[in-house]
Amino acid sequence: MQEEPEPMSNTTVEQLRIPVALILIILAAFVFLPRLGGAPEAATATPGATIVAGQPGGEVTSSDDTVAAASPSPVATPTTAPTAAPEPTPEPTAQPAGPDGFTAEVLACRSISGPDCNGRLGRLPGDASSFTALVRFTDANAGDAISVVLDGPSGTIAGGPYTLQGGGDGYYYSVFTVGGLPGGDYTVTATRNGSEVATTSFRRGG
Repeated sequence: MQEEPEPMSNTTVEQLRIPVALILIILAAFVFLPRLGGAPEAATATPGATIVAGQPGGEVTSSDDTVAAASPSPVATPTTAPTAAPEPTPEPTAQPAGPDGFTAEVLACRSISGPDCNGRLGRLPGDASSFTALVRFTDANAGDAISVVLDGPSGTIAGGPYTLQGGGDGYYYSVFTVGGLPGGDYTVTATRNGSEVATTSFRRGG
């Protein structure tokens, strides 16, 4: 007769339990823990800022179908006592009214309050960093694109066009940054759908 194997003692079972438990823990860690070394997520590129020659805007303040909108009150600007005779401010030149009655004028301003020009410019100081071109118009049509163009020693700089959402009377403006422009005579031309409708001029420095 073959001898029956002796049953494992409690001491032997206890000795085997710990190594088996360690093996199970290592296997679980390999399966369930996230694997390292994955491909890093691609960084999302942030588009750079676009430099715009003008910051356009505008509004139709009255039309045949709507009640005239209230215009913002002009902002008072501090004034100093003049030390010399003021220079004459160039008068804006408007084109004759079109067949549909459209008229416009363009002004070079230190700043604006709605359709009001605060400080019309005949001479722009050499240390000035910007000015605002203001176009005031009547009898415009919905869909008209109003814009301005600055011409001078540095060449031609176009302001951004503004497309009217309604017809009637209103205004358009474009802010020009001029810190790097050379001194000399400049002309601001207002356009309607690409056609000249009004001009004005100023001198920078000098």
